[in-house]
Amino acid sequence: MIGYGAVSGMWERWLKGLVLTYLLGLFCGNFIWIGLLKSGLLDTAFIGILPLILFQEYQYYAAAGAIGGSLYSLRLFYWHNIRSQLNIYKWWIWYLLRPLMSAGTALMIVILFKSGILLVSANNSVLATIGMSFLVGYGFGKVMDKLDGLTETLFNGQPNPTNRPQEPLMKPANQETQNPDHPLQQMSQDGEPHGQSPDSARR
Repeated sequence: MIGYGAVSGMWERWLKGLVLTYLLGLFCGNFIWIGLLKSGLLDTAFIGILPLILFQEYQYYAAAGAIGGSLYSLRLFYWHNIRSQLNIYKWWIWYLLRPLMSAGTALMIVILFKSGILLVSANNSVLATIGMSFLVGYGFGKVMDKLDGLTETLFNGQPNPTNRPQEPLMKPANQETQNPDHPLQQMSQDGEPHGQSPDSARR
């Protein structure tokens, strides 16, 4: 007879596998989507009555944001999983939504940039904007902090950090990680000996 622990472990592995497949699919799939749009193979394709190349430039930006968001999610997935800190039952929804929110945020940041509301010193070419979209997707958490400050300044007259939601504090390395969107630098301080990051640690 299979015990509860074995069944729970099996479902946990399946759920982790599904989340990993989803993130890898988004990461690779958006590269393929950008390539297909750029190649012109979809110029005559339609979804219903709408051509797929409608707003093609903005599809680039959303895809680049999704690539950045899925890359960040993949990095945190392995970072937490190899330390047995990943509670997939609790955080699967974060891994599901993070790349999608990154895509939408990247697209809207580009619109704010092109409208002149946000002033960014960068080349206004499509490639430069795609690169900025990727950075927005990867740094989604920090971008949200900046948007909080911007909206406070625009509508309240001055930023008020006390009104912003606070990130949960990290637990020690042998306990469950709190917010996966917590900056990796803080994770390295809490979870790695001698303050090493996962990329700087020597094998």
